[in-house]
Amino acid sequence: MIDRLLIERYAAEAWPAAEAREEDGWLLRHTPGVPRRRSNSALPLTRGEALLTALSRVEDFYSTRGMPIAVQVAPAEEHTALDVLLAERGYRRDAATLVCVAPTGAVLTGTRPAVPLGVTVVEHPTRQWLDAYVALDGHDNSHEAADQILSRIPGPAAYLSVEHGDRVVGMGLIVTAPGCAGVFCMATHPDHRRKGIATAILHVGARWAAARGAEELYLQVMDDNHAARQLYDRVGFRVSHTYHYRLKS
Repeated sequence: MIDRLLIERYAAEAWPAAEAREEDGWLLRHTPGVPRRRSNSALPLTRGEALLTALSRVEDFYSTRGMPIAVQVAPAEEHTALDVLLAERGYRRDAATLVCVAPTGAVLTGTRPAVPLGVTVVEHPTRQWLDAYVALDGHDNSHEAADQILSRIPGPAAYLSVEHGDRVVGMGLIVTAPGCAGVFCMATHPDHRRKGIATAILHVGARWAAARGAEELYLQVMDDNHAARQLYDRVGFRVSHTYHYRLKS
């Protein structure tokens, strides 16, 4: 199984912040105009007490940019002392998330469709794919995220979609890393759910990743997203670790 700290580093690289600085064991991320935690939070890159002593520099980084201070406590299981310290300093806990992993071969087997669906795969973000992300993502800043983050993802990456007529009704993103690949941006239009679209996208994405040497897949899913968790569990994903954010204005 992939090392948990390594998964978090790969996930950060797959979702590039406009400004990313490594300092005293932290990855400090800031993306103006995209007010999302993943794009504007500090991620611990190591283990140990040094992280705690450098916390004031993390706070300064965001304060000088006029940003709320956000720390991604990931993996949560390895940073209990950090989490306690943040709680004592008045940081509130938010956005509990599971990080799941699976052998790529198991996902291929678990997602093999009885009736194959047509899945489009491109290795660069097209305007149609980015516009579909904006339509299906459902956040106020989806357009900014599409143009400032998703259009700059380092490859190799696969942008997957399923169309119905002239409209994209399902999508996903696979980003490779050494020996593995991350699954991101999985979304299906509400009118087209329970038709096997997400399963088909996972199958084609896993096949694409396997061809590029990815022996394992990882993904992040919100703890309260029960429908997605059921799908991922059914096709072979198991929890590696958890994370959450600590936030302070």
